[in-house]
Amino acid sequence: MIGRLIETADHDAFLEETLTTLVERLGADRGLILLTDAAGAALTAHARGPGGQLSPREQQEVSRSIVHEVWRTGRAALFEPDVGAGSASVMALGIACALAAPLREVGGEGAPRGVVYLDYRDPATTVGEPERELLALAADLMSLVLAQREQLAGAREVVRASRARAGGAPPPTLDELLRPASMAALRDDARAAVASSLPVLLLGESGTGKTLLARAIAEASGRTPLVRAMLGAADDLNTITSELFGHERGSFSGALAQRTGLVAFADGGTLVLDEVLNLPPHAQQLLLDFTQFGTYRPLGWAKPEPAHARVRVIAATNGDLPAAVAAGKFREDLYFRLSGITLTLPPLRARRDELPELAEGFLRRLDPERPWTLSIDARRRLVATDLAWPGNLRQLELVMHRARDRAVLADPDATMIEVVHVDGATRPAGAVPAADGGLAGGWQALAADRQRLDDRERELIRRALDQHHGVVARAAAELGVSRTSLVSRLRTLGIAERG
Repeated sequence: MIGRLIETADHDAFLEETLTTLVERLGADRGLILLTDAAGAALTAHARGPGGQLSPREQQEVSRSIVHEVWRTGRAALFEPDVGAGSASVMALGIACALAAPLREVGGEGAPRGVVYLDYRDPATTVGEPERELLALAADLMSLVLAQREQLAGAREVVRASRARAGGAPPPTLDELLRPASMAALRDDARAAVASSLPVLLLGESGTGKTLLARAIAEASGRTPLVRAMLGAADDLNTITSELFGHERGSFSGALAQRTGLVAFADGGTLVLDEVLNLPPHAQQLLLDFTQFGTYRPLGWAKPEPAHARVRVIAATNGDLPAAVAAGKFREDLYFRLSGITLTLPPLRARRDELPELAEGFLRRLDPERPWTLSIDARRRLVATDLAWPGNLRQLELVMHRARDRAVLADPDATMIEVVHVDGATRPAGAVPAADGGLAGGWQALAADRQRLDDRERELIRRALDQHHGVVARAAAELGVSRTSLVSRLRTLGIAERG
């Protein structure tokens, strides 16, 4: 049994597998892992029966008095209808006998953190001391896993807080972003947004620079830290609430540690709500309440007064919010709350004459140690009509990154981007160049493309792991691959499992 359980890598899956194995091996009709929430009440973390997951009704058909007795004494116990605590409740529920064992804190001090519980409904079933000892052993193993899970969750929160406030490479300033002629229509409103406390709504196609502009406005106004919330990753209300507002320990299954929400990280600064149009209707109400009053309640919040944060909101979307309001997909009152100042960014195809200037700006930020410039032919190539730039600024930045790498590969002291570097950088991934290096050039291009694909895969995997708090099985389900396949890719790409 223990060998089977040790094969389970992530902590949530370990607990689920341990409970399933106990139910199967000991022939129980009900199996539950109950943990204490912030207020000390029992919360069902996992519930299994012979047929799989227990229904909410079945989860309630257990003897709470037996659970509380083990909580009180801190010792594993066997209960039967005619002896021990909880006899009235077990008889009323038709429970023939039950086993329960405490989940202890590390060191064994203080009240148990939870209870693992099994019961039997067949009067002919007999259980005794061997079964009680096996349950107690399993509970000790689960206690160690829970302790490690909480330690890792705490460490992840420290990293998450650091990432939320991370500055990264210096972005373009507001003046730099507004300097091009195509941005003339935005200049007055964008500069007004710096002085105003009104919410800002940024509209524009994907990759038009909405996040860069949000950051520049926040920096120019002094409203930092700047925290970005990605709202398109989930439609589950608990997941969205936990990400934005946080949760208390024990507020839901798997909430083994307190979590600080992004709103709290942004207190005193700016919160960027990216792809706000993706918010499901039930989450739009939560956001409306926060934008109106600045108050919120983390999941599991037991205090009578809500939490409060002073945050300037900048919302962004590449969709048509007015059309979504007209179609009933987005709350009109929330739209008016977010659109205090509305800025619509032009797509890159409408800024073709500015492409060389934008490209050189990317080069300067990418490699500030060299005086990078574009040759005349490279400038002409960037504005050629056969380059559509569907990826907008993100695509242009990637092309300049590739072009810089190609220039340095050809000449380690290079400071100029030539047309051959631009052509190579805009070629579709995997295409073999015909005239700029033959087979050797083709091999180098493929190697570079492999590296970029690996980097992209690492990014997607890490985002999935972040979204599911490091649980590999859930990240695999999100990505649409098997758990074993994801574990294999983690090892190949050098990504450490988080437990």
